[in-house]
Amino acid sequence: MWQGGPPPDCTMLLKPSQPSVSIRGGRRFPSFPIGAWLLVISAGAALALSAQRLQEQGPVTDEQVEVEEATLVKPVPLSDEHRDWLESVSGFISRAEREFFLAIQQDYRRDAFIAEFWDVRDPDPTTRLNELYVRWKEYVAEAAIYFGFNDGRAVAFILNGPPGRFRLADGREVGRCYSRSKELEIWFYGASERTEESFPIIFLKRGSRRPYSAWLPGENFHAVQRSGGLPSTNIRELCADELLPVALAFIRRDNGYDLLLDEVLSPPEPPLEWLSTFAGDTTDVPRGAETFAADLELDYPGRNQNRTALQAVIAVSRSEAVARDFDGELRHHFVVVGEVVRDGSLFETFRYRYELAVAEEVDLIPLVFTRYLRSGPVSLNLRVEDVYGGRFARLSEEVDIPTAEGLASIRRRPDSGVFKLLAEAAEAAARGERTLRLVPPEEGSIQVGMTRFETRAVGDFDQVTFFLNEKPILTKRRPPYSVELNLGTIPATHQLRAVGFEAGSEVAMDELRINQGGQRFRVHITEPRGDLSYEQSVTTVVQVDTPDQLPIERLEIFLDEERVATLYQPPFVQSLLLPGPQLAYVRAVAYLEDGSSTEDVQFINAPDYMEEIEVQYVELHTLVVDHAGRPILDLEESSFRAFEDGQEQTIRRFEYVRNLPIHAGLLLDTSASMKESLGTVSDAALSFTRAAIEEKDRICVISFASQPEIAVRFTNQTTEVERALAGLEARGSTALYDSLVYALTYFDGVRGQKALLLLSDGKDEASSFTFEQAVEVARRSGVIVYAIGLREAFKEKANRKVLQRISRETGGEAYFLGSLEELPEVYATIQKELRSRYLLTYQSTSSKDPSEFRGVRVEVDVKGAEARSMSGYYP
Repeated sequence: MWQGGPPPDCTMLLKPSQPSVSIRGGRRFPSFPIGAWLLVISAGAALALSAQRLQEQGPVTDEQVEVEEATLVKPVPLSDEHRDWLESVSGFISRAEREFFLAIQQDYRRDAFIAEFWDVRDPDPTTRLNELYVRWKEYVAEAAIYFGFNDGRAVAFILNGPPGRFRLADGREVGRCYSRSKELEIWFYGASERTEESFPIIFLKRGSRRPYSAWLPGENFHAVQRSGGLPSTNIRELCADELLPVALAFIRRDNGYDLLLDEVLSPPEPPLEWLSTFAGDTTDVPRGAETFAADLELDYPGRNQNRTALQAVIAVSRSEAVARDFDGELRHHFVVVGEVVRDGSLFETFRYRYELAVAEEVDLIPLVFTRYLRSGPVSLNLRVEDVYGGRFARLSEEVDIPTAEGLASIRRRPDSGVFKLLAEAAEAAARGERTLRLVPPEEGSIQVGMTRFETRAVGDFDQVTFFLNEKPILTKRRPPYSVELNLGTIPATHQLRAVGFEAGSEVAMDELRINQGGQRFRVHITEPRGDLSYEQSVTTVVQVDTPDQLPIERLEIFLDEERVATLYQPPFVQSLLLPGPQLAYVRAVAYLEDGSSTEDVQFINAPDYMEEIEVQYVELHTLVVDHAGRPILDLEESSFRAFEDGQEQTIRRFEYVRNLPIHAGLLLDTSASMKESLGTVSDAALSFTRAAIEEKDRICVISFASQPEIAVRFTNQTTEVERALAGLEARGSTALYDSLVYALTYFDGVRGQKALLLLSDGKDEASSFTFEQAVEVARRSGVIVYAIGLREAFKEKANRKVLQRISRETGGEAYFLGSLEELPEVYATIQKELRSRYLLTYQSTSSKDPSEFRGVRVEVDVKGAEARSMSGYYP
């Protein structure tokens, strides 16, 4: 038994020559260098993480692998490296995953499986590190050495860390003990990396040559009974009479002990759907599936920055394909899965979906895709599925991707067939040789005053013109292509565009959103171009901006109203065959995993007289309260009137939206003065998150002291918020205005109802922005600000006015608390208000310049009632 102090080390389990003890994270346990870990793995260290799994699976033996491989499709022997990996994860891998791994045919796919195996087990994908993998890699060798191969004690060591900090009734702490005969060992945990609960684990050695395994309640306890009552000369090493009863008493007292033990000894298992997803990305044809013939033609139409454009055409005979009738229209449906293998490793995978109308005048169905690849030899593997026919084709070709210098001599573009039809589309790829990229400023920085923006240019241009908010401001005829802008004193959002011209035609373009907070979800079609005419084909090139650079779930390409292709990964480039030189349009629709979408449209062969008309709709999220500040619900549209700059507007849409999706931000003061309050504030903020945030909502956490910092990006996962709040520390001074500007800017691009909950206990002390600048940003943001002032600092009238004005300008409210005990009630009030708003939408009739502020007012025809909404907006 251990009496206070840090938990003892495990040196009693080591040979004299083993490594010494080190301190990590406040815990003592044996150190082991990574190099030695690699040696252990290469030696084939087997590690089982639970007695149950050991009994079910056991270590991976040569005989087992041979038997299992013999039952699978075309067994391919495992390399030593892959065999060792399979042994090293014997306690982590499920039987289904194990069998799937053994059935994989290619080493590069096995490598990809291993990477995905750990990715899907990442306990917190929002962080850069996979904590489970890091812990496994750090502990596996130590466990293998200290406890032996396939020893059940490795479960606790790897998944829960070393034992310790279990407090007895008399106040003493205990960590680990074992009997003199070594048949019994007990590990005590006050908490672990898997749970906050206290628990013991009893390990038994059921035979001199058998490893330790965890004892489960209800199991034969003869060995435990025999080990009890042993004399003890060293209470730190032996299980004295008092410690075994302590463990048994805890187990008997806790009715859920068996479930708790299963939780702490069972590695996290991802849903096995990931195997289906991984299998869907393979180019192997399913066993027994029917096949059909297809041909592959390749072309290299140009360069894109430092990569070569590879244009592939899979030609399927119309007689080979199956069509399905949709309201009198016959359509084909194909899915193409591809792999690019370079130097024996999987370089990239890709997937395309094609939905094409049957064209009676052509004998071949072209499935076209474009990839940008570095020069050098690669293997291109393709699986083509005829969805309606249930048949497959597999194509494979060794390809030497040409360099820029060798492109001209290697490029081949046939004068007939599909490539002739794609000649116009290929010109767009060739234009990729000339690119402009505006260099964005450092993430999170706010740009005001004189600011220089640089570009990265590839290729030659006659001139580059810069546009700020759609107005031309500078033309440069030679590099470097840069521009210096006066962005004013107010941190506003601006749109900067750089356009490269050659012979009077636009050949390259890039856009940059200045002071964009990272939440913009936008697609922009850069090809085809409106100033050109097309007869047979076009290449659609789409730029995608997503919130916090999230990957998109899919991008759908429409020709007129027919969906023709679905892309699941960049580059978002798709060549399309046109029905002729008539008027048409291309539409691109991007989707995120949460179902949200955005789109862009580009007309093809449009006459000069066609103009795009932008309709300005204004959304007002309005709260109506009575004289006591209570929300008034269920009002009719006739009770509301909306005014812009004093002129009444026609309400086009009216809705009482109790469950409107919310994007909320918690802006929390973590300056040094908050040290005593931070725990209570974090608990209240977490309670608000749990109560207010539903699946369709998103919340972020931004802490601030002398500068702001994003603790959690927008999410609907309460556990992420909980983890971030638990990690907040109080230190530094208060930069209130800078942090408010930063937080409001972070909302840029978010649609719908937006709210920022600001909590602070003091006035601004360290900001570079002024109060008036912060107010102006709040007016432009469209974010409802709820301000909560704590303690003595806001007893001063001037300090209270700061929060009151910012809240009033945005349609929110300011609260000033005498004690922290009032905070949960305030959060509950805010939550209710966010779910009790009316949505009013009108089409603005203003003729003001877009750079001017437009004042907004909502009136409600209810006696004693007040309508709260934003005070105005900038278009």
